[in-house]
Amino acid sequence: MGIFDKLFGRQAELAPAETRRVEPVLREPRRAVRRYKAARPDRISNFPMSLNGHGISDDVRGGLRGLVSNSRHQSQNVDYLKAFYAHLRRNVIGRKGLQIKPQARFNSGELDTGANQKIKTAFEDWSKPGNCTVCGRWSFADVLRITVSSSARDGNGMLRMYSGPDYGPYGFQLQILDFLQLDIDLFKGLGGGFYIYHGIEFNPLDRPIAYHFFKTPPNRVGYRGERVRVPAAEIIHLFNPYDLSTTPVGVPWAHTALRRLHKLAEFEEAAVTNAQWGASKMGFFVKNADPDDEPPGQRKGENGAGGDGDQNEEPEIDEIEAGLLETLPEGWDFKGFDPAFPNGDIGPFNKSMLRGAAAGLSVSYTSLANDLEGYSYSGLRAGLGEERDEWTILQDWVSNHLCGRVADRWLDMALLTRKLDLPFSKRDKYAAISWTPRGWQSVNPKDDAVANSTDLMNLLKSPQEICAARGTTFEAVLDDFKEAAAMAGRRNIDLWQVLEMGASVSANTAKQPDAKED
Repeated sequence: MGIFDKLFGRQAELAPAETRRVEPVLREPRRAVRRYKAARPDRISNFPMSLNGHGISDDVRGGLRGLVSNSRHQSQNVDYLKAFYAHLRRNVIGRKGLQIKPQARFNSGELDTGANQKIKTAFEDWSKPGNCTVCGRWSFADVLRITVSSSARDGNGMLRMYSGPDYGPYGFQLQILDFLQLDIDLFKGLGGGFYIYHGIEFNPLDRPIAYHFFKTPPNRVGYRGERVRVPAAEIIHLFNPYDLSTTPVGVPWAHTALRRLHKLAEFEEAAVTNAQWGASKMGFFVKNADPDDEPPGQRKGENGAGGDGDQNEEPEIDEIEAGLLETLPEGWDFKGFDPAFPNGDIGPFNKSMLRGAAAGLSVSYTSLANDLEGYSYSGLRAGLGEERDEWTILQDWVSNHLCGRVADRWLDMALLTRKLDLPFSKRDKYAAISWTPRGWQSVNPKDDAVANSTDLMNLLKSPQEICAARGTTFEAVLDDFKEAAAMAGRRNIDLWQVLEMGASVSANTAKQPDAKED
């Protein structure tokens, strides 16, 4: 079979060459297939190979202890991580913590203000140091700050709830736990679909039913091999599930930024050391090693076996004064040591590194680096807006997964111990509790106040929504005004008349046209 016949799928024996009729076989055109380029490893992009069926839980299992260890090390030594935890505490928890807001209502739908005030007063009393934790040192706001910081640093924040007559006047207290007190290396199948993963015991539907802790905490010297099994109903396990929704534990929030921040810290330390050396203006005395260039009186063998001893002595210049000129001995030279680094490139490099770290931590660069240089008002406002949206998500997360569980258990014990003078039979009614997190001052308060006033008059925004954005409640504002009016009345001042007069003056001022200069 010739090459011509092979190409067209015909054999030469079918007919003589002069009478053979060649009919080419039309092949079906090759179809283009759409594929994800990022799914195929290649030489240039150097993408990793497939996961071979490994889930994200397997990645966490293999790297959790190392991630927690590195995160704790960097948190103790890197300024920017310390600043991030401070931002987290200030913006998610705030100065007063998340404020309880009871929402008990009558069957008519009206708020039961009497019961709500009792619940709020009792919870604020329990929240004080001495009542809140078993150690007696922390308030509830402190517990929130510590737990949220631990959740960011270790990826997991853990509390244990204790109930009974031995735990304070309300019969309920909290204990702050170190995450590494949990036996995170314990993996075991229990049969029937039950299993232990990272020290957490699950039922066949992946619901946590118990936690296996070491009896001896990691900060104490002793035998840690013995464990204690704690029911999951007594444990609050706070971890951010948004990046790793299928894992039973969390990872440090800075897991993508740890290496970058570690290298940046090492770079800055080396730059500071180099700058210190450069500021010292050091130098070296170098002796001419070529005997042909040495003066005759210094050559070995002349003027004695060792030559002229005075001319071979090293220069003795230990101090430098302004305008001082010295003459070096013959045969000696001076070479200065003046490192030029750090130079002007260090600033842009640090900014580039911190921008990447800020993106990994979901904060703005200006907040993480404390750098407002070169940023416009509109740019800062846009960056703060996105950052505050993230803070509000974390506030809802803390209120649902931590504050809500604490308030639910506290309410049971407060009613049972009669520290809360309300009937236990209406417990479900009193369990309607929400939380008011901190708000933020406006970047442009005047414009935002006008916008809120316009939205309020057009029924586009409620007073409750405006107050919540400022970190308070409408009920608290009304109570403050009521108290202020009573205080003013005792001094023969009509507060409402004063406020009405001030509003009238402001309205007249706004209507007047701007004065024009001559």
